[in-house]
Amino acid sequence: MRSRSFEHGYTMVFRGGGPTKYLLLAMIIIIPYLMTLYTRETVLTYVKSLVVYGLVFLTVLISLRAVISTYPYRGFGVSTSLFNTTLVVFIDLLITLAVHKFIVGFGALSSVLPLSAMMMALRGLEHNGKTLRKYIVYPIYTLPGVLIIQYVSYVLVGTVSIIKYLALDSVFYLFSFLFIYYVIFKFESSYGGIDILKLFSSYLYAALFEYPEPFERELSRKATTRDVKVHLFMLRDGNSTSAVTIPELHAGPIAKVGGGYLISDLVSELGRYVKSVVYLHGIGSHELDPATRVDVRKVVKAVASKVRDFLGNNSDDDHVCVGKPPIQIEGRGYRVTHVPLCSKSLVIVSRLIKSSDDIPLNVYEELRRRVKLDWDDVIIIDAQNYYSDDNTWDENDLRELSSILSKIGELEEQRLNIKSCIIHIPKYVFGPIQFEIGDNGLITWCLEINGKRVLLVIFDGNNLKRELADAIIGEFRKDFDIVEVLTTDNHQYTGIARFTRSRGYRVVGDLISHDLIMRHIRRSVKQCINGLSDVSIHYYPVIINDIRVIGDSFNEMVRAAELGVADWKKHFATLIVLPILTMIVLGIIFGIL
Repeated sequence: MRSRSFEHGYTMVFRGGGPTKYLLLAMIIIIPYLMTLYTRETVLTYVKSLVVYGLVFLTVLISLRAVISTYPYRGFGVSTSLFNTTLVVFIDLLITLAVHKFIVGFGALSSVLPLSAMMMALRGLEHNGKTLRKYIVYPIYTLPGVLIIQYVSYVLVGTVSIIKYLALDSVFYLFSFLFIYYVIFKFESSYGGIDILKLFSSYLYAALFEYPEPFERELSRKATTRDVKVHLFMLRDGNSTSAVTIPELHAGPIAKVGGGYLISDLVSELGRYVKSVVYLHGIGSHELDPATRVDVRKVVKAVASKVRDFLGNNSDDDHVCVGKPPIQIEGRGYRVTHVPLCSKSLVIVSRLIKSSDDIPLNVYEELRRRVKLDWDDVIIIDAQNYYSDDNTWDENDLRELSSILSKIGELEEQRLNIKSCIIHIPKYVFGPIQFEIGDNGLITWCLEINGKRVLLVIFDGNNLKRELADAIIGEFRKDFDIVEVLTTDNHQYTGIARFTRSRGYRVVGDLISHDLIMRHIRRSVKQCINGLSDVSIHYYPVIINDIRVIGDSFNEMVRAAELGVADWKKHFATLIVLPILTMIVLGIIFGIL
């Protein structure tokens, strides 16, 4: 089962622009010239046609910026306007070829449906009442521009009479209202209604225009309040202190919105007090996203307070460290790594076939029910290190993972001697402009536990290329008993266009050279081995009350969007091909063809 259609959908959106814009512009310039050659018109007529098409571009652009305020991201409005103008030129070309007369402006109506749909989608965050039926008015916003274009076309070129233009407009607008009403009815009955449309509209604003306030506001309205826990380990050797954090929160949903700030804010704040900060991805999916940055700051403040308390307390570090030994167990679909930090254990789950992409709360609760473990002392970590289109869970997954976890439960406790070293590789070494690795860069964490060497390579990113993960594990297995590669599931750059209009979802290793990554890992692992020293480990559960998390609202929006993405070809045909066919039919009815 493919379950990545949402990521694929906004990837298609964010790959727009660039060469496509120049191709559209070339078509707008070249096609009218070919039309003049075909009809043997003068160069002056060609220039007049460029004036008309320039006016088409301006009216669409002004409509977008007036109705939906696209100023924060000008490139989006320009690309959309060029597309609509090209559609007008293409229809005029078809009519010109059919009637052997130079027709300009006849296709202006073709922009009504796609432009209305864009306005409807982006204006959904406005308060349009409790029904979607009020969205039917959006074709009216295009009417002034269409009338102006057709009037100028009539004055400058004059091959279609003004009466025929008006008759065409009247029938087409009636058709447009009926079509939009049908779409609204379908959305209201099948896609989740007004709340989902508003949520998706505000998401588009955040993703396309980097304007997060409406999305956070909608998420807050549907949020649930709960007490959350952050697992905090303080590691102290003779010279320095490091912090390891595992929040029972999800660092999402997208960049610059709510939990999208969680990792960067937490690492930045704790970095003021300790040498290194390790962030690990715990259980839970988007239902545990903090709804706003205010909630994120509340979490960060509580954890930072506990870190300061620890640093201000010169307690005796000579406590006995007892726990189960480190072990790595690999099955057909899972690799599970047990790393003891004295009485608490990190249990890292890596899915080998399906995508390691969030362990849902219901899966976690089912594992607790099936497996006999001291769950109060076990902290499940989602490695999120293998990317694929399938990130589903079924009975076979639960059965295999339960079997592996049961083997960890059978391990005997023993006294542990733990050596540790954490090396931080900053983000900037991987290039000045890249959106695969977040602010915390790359962490190599070496441990030696009762003589067994463990290496954890932790990328601050959202998933990892499979071949890169396998290369790291394969190379360092000769020096370590246990090797695992993880990512933090950082959404710092996920689902947002940015000024480069680059891909909206990138996994680590998409564009950054794997050789460059491996060189830095080799260097840091060498430092890590040389820096191993005895470490005392202190665990603190940090409880933060009344944090707003978004619950099922984002997942509901994703499900609705996936339906649309899955049918994008049908929607594209409806919004683009249908107006063309309608123009041709109406052209025949009104005697233009």
